[in-house]
Amino acid sequence: MSLIQRKRDKKERQAIYFDLICGIISSILALTGIFYVAITQRIRNMGMFITGAAFWFFYLIFSLFLIGMGIYLWYKEKYWDEKTYKKDLKPPIY
Repeated sequence: MSLIQRKRDKKERQAIYFDLICGIISSILALTGIFYVAITQRIRNMGMFITGAAFWFFYLIFSLFLIGMGIYLWYKEKYWDEKTYKKDLKPPIY
């Protein structure tokens, strides 16, 4: 294995680790926010409680989506099919 290939593999691993670590940190932050809002705070205003819980819930969904997207793009890049149909690019009309 050449030095260039090893560097490319190392960069690829760093990118997937970065995506996963950032997604996991965001998910933990969202779960902490959900539990903090739901358990430790007394519900004084139902509208604000629902707004806060909804924000943290959607933030959790968003972070899980980003983790999934990072893994999906990594998989597509690693196992890219050379035989797929490529659309011919045409120059723009002046």
